[in-house]
Amino acid sequence: MNRLKQVTPPAVPPVCLAEAKQFLRLETADEDALIGALIAAAVERCEDYTGRALITQTWRLTFDAWPGPAVSLVKAPLLAVDYIKTFAANDSAQTLDPAFYFVDRDAAPGRVTARAGQAWPAPGRQAAGIEIQFQAGYGANWNQVPQALRSGLLVLVAENFERRLEPTGGALPRAVSALWRPYRMIRL
Repeated sequence: MNRLKQVTPPAVPPVCLAEAKQFLRLETADEDALIGALIAAAVERCEDYTGRALITQTWRLTFDAWPGPAVSLVKAPLLAVDYIKTFAANDSAQTLDPAFYFVDRDAAPGRVTARAGQAWPAPGRQAAGIEIQFQAGYGANWNQVPQALRSGLLVLVAENFERRLEPTGGALPRAVSALWRPYRMIRL
């Protein structure tokens, strides 16, 4: 069993309030709270749909046992692995030396593997015996996020702003799914 928990959220949104208001052609502050909420919802929807982190954020993935020789870190793009720890039966942690494993940042999602001739050390604890903390995202600034993802966010914010009183049935607007589809990671 694995558990994924966000440790540090992104410091900034991939689309700012001023940009969304300009896209919506709004000049007053009357709807700022609503637009901010719509931006947050659109970002959550984008990250869920694509499996990607847009702005740099830190995640912790916990396993009971090693899932295999390669461990998928489930969020892309992978920026860095902060640490890999195993826990003994007495709950003491051992941090693995980064020279012991290889970080494949080019895979989507990123992954870690033990280096040739190495085997993952068995955890002494039966539950939550392995912990991997990593950073994912396109970068710390909104301008590092691919434009197609950002454009889809703006279209989704506009769609939800216009249809705020009408249920949409949960389907993404066609324009949004067309922009995001190339970035979507399919999980098997």
